[in-house]
Amino acid sequence: MEESDRAARVARTVALAERTFANRDKASRWLHKELRTLDDLRPIDLIRTNAGARLVEDALMRIAWGAPA
Repeated sequence: MEESDRAARVARTVALAERTFANRDKASRWLHKELRTLDDLRPIDLIRTNAGARLVEDALMRIAWGAPA
């Protein structure tokens, strides 16, 4: 059960990144890049937990609205 929740969370967040950047390659680069706004952590590592996924989703929403993330 926990593993399927994690897989669904990862898929949902990756899909959100792809929609945000409108490009699968850009989304992948962003997900694998250490980001200062995420304490120099990579979004792909953070989305392993619910709390981390929320941080990544918030960052993606800020990008979608034109704010730096």
